[in-house]
Amino acid sequence: LAAIYEALVLLVIACPCALVISTPVTVVSALAAAARRGILIKGGSHLENARTLKAMALDKTGTVTEGRPRLVEWAMLAPDADKGGIARIAMSLAGRSDHPVSQAIAQGLACGAHPVGDFTALAGRGTQGAVEGRTYALGNHRLLQERGLCRPEVEAALKTHEEQGRTVTLLASEHAVLAIFAVADTIKASSHQAVAELKALGVATIMLTGDNPATAKAIAAQAGILESQGGLLPHDKLAQVEALQQRFGATGMAGDGIN
Repeated sequence: LAAIYEALVLLVIACPCALVISTPVTVVSALAAAARRGILIKGGSHLENARTLKAMALDKTGTVTEGRPRLVEWAMLAPDADKGGIARIAMSLAGRSDHPVSQAIAQGLACGAHPVGDFTALAGRGTQGAVEGRTYALGNHRLLQERGLCRPEVEAALKTHEEQGRTVTLLASEHAVLAIFAVADTIKASSHQAVAELKALGVATIMLTGDNPATAKAIAAQAGILESQGGLLPHDKLAQVEALQQRFGATGMAGDGIN
């Protein structure tokens, strides 16, 4: 029986048709298996080239983390303002955005909202819109720095949250920062193992994120990623990937592509 089995194996191997058929079938099967796991690969050549990877860039939200952040704390930075009114303004802007951080703020506040005029999504920064005739922005540290609104007390509040690995969003009028919102996400249970397996294969891992550098460093450390770059806009991530290609060679990136 063993001899018959080995003879059949030899026959299949010796048949050119079997070789021609088995190669595309193997590739298609691999692409289908990856798709079932949520991995979309453009074609067989990309699948085959994956074995040459020397570095993998990883986005943070939804890739290393669960991508289901929640509002854990918020505070007023304008003591004379009405807290309920500020919450409704933040809710108005956050509720119009599809970004996970904005959605977490909207769900955490869960209050009434105003109509928003001239709503604009600011890529890699936040959102902006007109509420009751005044313009407000709900965005990250970068946005407020660009507008010259970061005062020492704002920076101190940011540092406190960022050192805890939280993502911080600020609500501001045209002239002042009104409130600070701290959102926390959790590391995926599989992230640490995935990073360890990549390292075992000789693939370096680097986190690239639009979040602030302090939060990026804290989350990266939890996942076992030794190198991280924070505060990146979408085109900055592209530039970083190109730099990694020059440094390591073949480089891949995993992320949800929300920007």
